[in-house]
Amino acid sequence: MNSLGWQIGAVLFGASFFIVAIYLAKVLNSTNKVVERANRLIDVNERHVTDIIDNTAHITKSAREIIDIMTKITSIFKVFKFFKK
Repeated sequence: MNSLGWQIGAVLFGASFFIVAIYLAKVLNSTNKVVERANRLIDVNERHVTDIIDNTAHITKSAREIIDIMTKITSIFKVFKFFKK
């Protein structure tokens, strides 16, 4: 009887290991497909992504220039306000 219990346990352990291995294979396969699609999407839109990054850098530079100009204008008004007193 004891040897039959060990055999049943070994068969159950092997079957569960087999089921887990199949599940992991499916998960890895779907993950691989997602990564391939993402790489393909990036390759196709690489030029657009580069353009967006360049435009964002230009907008940031323009915003800094506008802030610098506004800072100079407000400092001039502060000087005139100081002279009024």
